[in-house]
Amino acid sequence: MGSQNTVTPLDQPSSGKTHQGLIDTTAEVTPLTNPLAFHTIDWVPGPSGTPVFMGTSSNWAFNRRVLSMTHEATTGTALSPENLFFDGKVYGLRWDGGRGASSAEDFSPAHLPTQDFAIYLINSVKSHCCRLFYLFEEHSFMENFATFHANAADQSKVPRLWYVHYLILLAFGKAFVVQTSNSQQPPGADLFVQAMKLMPDFTFFECDYVETMQVLCCMSLYLHCISSRPAAYRYIGQALSTAFEHGLHTEMQSHHLDETYVQRCRLAWWTIYVLERQMSALMGVPMFISDECVCTPFPIFCEQAQRTGALHIQIKLAQVLGQIHQTVYGIEGQLDSRYLGATKSVLQSIAGLAADLHGLFDIDSGENTSGVSRVSAHLHLQYHQCIVLITRPLLFIFLQSKLGQSESVLMQWLHSDSVRSLLQVCTDCSRQIIKILSRLLSQGFLAAVAISMAAAIDPTLFSEHAAWSQRVFLILEEMNSHGSKIAGMIASELRQLDGYLHPTHTVASYPTNQALGLEFGQGLAMDAELSTDLLIDIANSLDPESLGWDFPVTDG
Repeated sequence: MGSQNTVTPLDQPSSGKTHQGLIDTTAEVTPLTNPLAFHTIDWVPGPSGTPVFMGTSSNWAFNRRVLSMTHEATTGTALSPENLFFDGKVYGLRWDGGRGASSAEDFSPAHLPTQDFAIYLINSVKSHCCRLFYLFEEHSFMENFATFHANAADQSKVPRLWYVHYLILLAFGKAFVVQTSNSQQPPGADLFVQAMKLMPDFTFFECDYVETMQVLCCMSLYLHCISSRPAAYRYIGQALSTAFEHGLHTEMQSHHLDETYVQRCRLAWWTIYVLERQMSALMGVPMFISDECVCTPFPIFCEQAQRTGALHIQIKLAQVLGQIHQTVYGIEGQLDSRYLGATKSVLQSIAGLAADLHGLFDIDSGENTSGVSRVSAHLHLQYHQCIVLITRPLLFIFLQSKLGQSESVLMQWLHSDSVRSLLQVCTDCSRQIIKILSRLLSQGFLAAVAISMAAAIDPTLFSEHAAWSQRVFLILEEMNSHGSKIAGMIASELRQLDGYLHPTHTVASYPTNQALGLEFGQGLAMDAELSTDLLIDIANSLDPESLGWDFPVTDG
């Protein structure tokens, strides 16, 4: 261990060695566990007093754990759930879930957008979603669209499921193009609720099951977008069970199946697969799908190499999510040599995607701020979030120690080359997330929490915390000004957390919308992305033995 790049003696103390008098060879020892796995208090009181489960890999649960921990350490009191952000409690859809008999009025076009505006809304859905997700089959869908608008008075001319599908896509379209700061409901909520009321019971309803799965995916995505993630998770689970029932997870090789049908099924399967992985990770619950049971080939779009590439990268990132969930957030959840081994394996998997991602979907540092491709941005965000997801347990461990809620000896691991490189890659990815989101005017809470924690643990890990936090607040204010109640609640929690972790740093009040202007877009050129070679170098530098020692359990 003579090289400066090897693990220092602090990484793996010899028998009998003491750190600040805390190591006692006669003391009871226990392995360091991942506090974000199933080893901590996993329930918090909800706004109505009902306990709310905090999943392992859930971003919401991570943020709430960090805020609760810092609040208790600072004030000595438990964090009140009042005025905090909870899934499914931000917007009211003004519907209790009850369904009655439908009437001709339910299918009347009187309350729908005009035909021209409806086409505009559908095209907005195509632009925002359909290069990444298979939400509707355009040819057959638009045939029914034309029939409906030609015979609006005769509801029997179009299938019931198509009409439900149509309402949900219109709701999506409104969510993308309508901006309001006054409504207590999200854009398109009235159309979505109407679709829910008319939704058939698929237990007995005979229809095209590929379209059934598309409708369920659309419902799940809309609910996810309005932060009703538990409901979104349930609907994607229903879509997945339908896919399993009809064999979409197989190669689908049979003389009874034509190629067009098989292609539709493959597109539907991988859309469901990706959404299930992402929503399970966001809920922090076990994933439905085991990759060992899946042999569905990737779909191919003839003469659409970029669309094919986007789907393949997204699928592989979803597979990485499953790998992270099984290893870092698994039932054992040990932050020992197995954690570094798992991290090394995941980083190598991500490195294998980096070349394709940067080659096909590079976010050019010379691009205009407003010109970033949404597909490229989405894939890069998923890429960086995978890295943050696997590295943030270390941030939590060190913040616990810094706040005096776990052994102070843990801070010695900050001297480990392996640990420090992981913390650095976490903050680097968080910085990239904020830059991408700045260019999209989207939310950046996940990254903001990570950089705030890193700066509190060790200022040398992130020396420009104040400036980056201000950038996040600019993003959230822009979203809030366009009617996102979620952004306003997130900003409030982030200010609270920042005040606890950095009491000497006062974030300036929100600027006016006019002040965002050029200032908002300045300095947003992307840093060099984490390349394949760099990720491989980081993975190879990890020493599995650097977390291979136990720490003592002491009284008090």
